[in-house]
Amino acid sequence: MKSISIYAVTRNQNIGQLQKLERQLSGREYFLKMRTWELESMKSLVRELEAHMDEVYALRFFYSFQIPRLGKEFDLLQIKDEQIVNIELKSGAVSDETIRKQLIQNRYYLSVLGRPIYSYTYISSQNRLVRLTNHDHIVEADWQQLCGLLKNKSADYGGEIEDLFQAEMYLISPLTEPLKFLRKEYFLTSQQRDIKRQILKRIRTEHTGYYSFSGLPGTGKTLLLYDIAMKLSQKHKVCMIHCGEAGKKWEILHERLRRIDFWSDNQIKNPINLEDYSAILVDEAHLLSAEKLELLLECVKEQPVIFSSDVEDMISSKEIDRRGTHRIEHLPEIQIFRLTNRIRANAEVSSFIQNMMHLPTGKSQKGYPHIEVVYANDSIEAEKLIKNYKSQGYQYRKEPYDANDNTTGQEHAEYLAVVLNDQYYYDEEGYLRSNKQGRKEMSDVRKLFHYLNQVKESLALVILENEEVYGRLLNLLQGK
Repeated sequence: MKSISIYAVTRNQNIGQLQKLERQLSGREYFLKMRTWELESMKSLVRELEAHMDEVYALRFFYSFQIPRLGKEFDLLQIKDEQIVNIELKSGAVSDETIRKQLIQNRYYLSVLGRPIYSYTYISSQNRLVRLTNHDHIVEADWQQLCGLLKNKSADYGGEIEDLFQAEMYLISPLTEPLKFLRKEYFLTSQQRDIKRQILKRIRTEHTGYYSFSGLPGTGKTLLLYDIAMKLSQKHKVCMIHCGEAGKKWEILHERLRRIDFWSDNQIKNPINLEDYSAILVDEAHLLSAEKLELLLECVKEQPVIFSSDVEDMISSKEIDRRGTHRIEHLPEIQIFRLTNRIRANAEVSSFIQNMMHLPTGKSQKGYPHIEVVYANDSIEAEKLIKNYKSQGYQYRKEPYDANDNTTGQEHAEYLAVVLNDQYYYDEEGYLRSNKQGRKEMSDVRKLFHYLNQVKESLALVILENEEVYGRLLNLLQGK
C-alpha cells in the first residue's frame, strides 16, 4: 500500500466514488470500508491545516494502515527519511488517558524504523489537537509546530508500507526474552486481547472453569498465557506448569515473578497439593500425557485451569498419543479458542510445512519461493549440500530434531536446513510417518514438525536416499 494525498480524498464526493479513488491512489488490494465519522474528522483536519500552512495538497500520508497479521491500525502516518508523524483521528470526546495509551502503543510499533516519532491526536468535535510528550504525557499541541513537522524537507517514503513492518518483529517469547517481557515491552494482537478479555471476564465472575487456546507454532500462545498469568498474579498466587520443556528457560522469570510458581510436568506426582493457588496454567499442554493430566485434574479443586496447546492436526494420529488433547477438549463447560494469526513465520513456509506433514488431497498453492528441496544419493553428497547451505547462513543440526533442545542457543532460525533420510515415508492417507518406533508423544515425526516450525524465513530440505519422499515433495512444490 502506498501513501496518498489526504487533500484528494477529502474532496466532496459520494462514498462509493471515494472508495474507488482511495484504492486507485493507495494500490490497496481491497476496497477500504470508509467510515463517515472518520472522513468528516479528516476533512476537518485538512481545513485546519490549510489555515496554518500552504500546499496541504502536497502532503502524503499512509491512510488506515494495518500491520499484517497483528491487527494494529494507524489512521494517518507520514513517513519521511528523517522522521515519522502519526495523527490519530477522533470524532467525539475521549479521555486523555485513552489517547495516551493509544499513542504510546503506536510509538512502540513505529519504533522499529529507528526514526524520531511525533504522535498527535485530533478530536474534530472539539477542534482539539493534542500530542504525546517524550515523558509520555498528553499536552495541548500547537498547529504551527505540527505544520512545521509536516513540511520537513526530507524525502517521503515512496515504497509499499508493508515492506517496513514485519509482524514477527513484535512477537516476543517470555522464555527466550524474559527481560523484555518483565519490562512489558510488548503488546498483544487484537485476537490475543479478545481471548484474554473473555477468559478473565469469566474467571472474575465464576472464579473457576476450564479454558483452552491452541494454534500453530508462532501464533503467540506462550506470550498470551504468560500475560494472563501476570494479570492473575497481581493479587493471588498462580501455578505455571511447563510440559516437555528441556532445561530451565524460565529461570529468570522464576526469580522475578514471586506470585507465580513454575513447575515441570515431571513434578505432577501423586499426591500434589494445589490448594495454595488461585489458578493453574499449563503451557505446551499437547505434550502432557493422559496419565499426568488425570492426576492434575484430580488435584484441582475449584480453581480455573487454562491450557495452551500447539495444533498438531496435520500429524498422523499413529504418531501421537492424543488421549490427553481429547480429554482437554471434552472437559465440562470448557471454553475453547483458536489462535489463527501466524506471526513468527513466513506464511508460505508455514503452509508448506503443514502440507508436507499431511499431503493435500487436491492441488496445493503453486510455488514456494522460500523452500528448497534437493536430493543426495549418499551421506557424502548430503554433507556437501549441507555445507553449502551453512555457508549461506542456514542453521543445521543433526537428528534428533528436538525443538526443546536449546543447544543451538536460539529458539528460532531465519534459515533452516534439514536432512530427511530413508526412515521417513508417506502412508496411504498422505501422512508423513517414520519407521522408527518410540514413545508416541516423542515420535520423530512429531519432533521434526516442531523443529521445522522454528524457521522464520527460508527452509531447505536435503532428502537422503529416499526417492519416494523426494518425489512427493517435488510434486507439492509444483502444486500437484
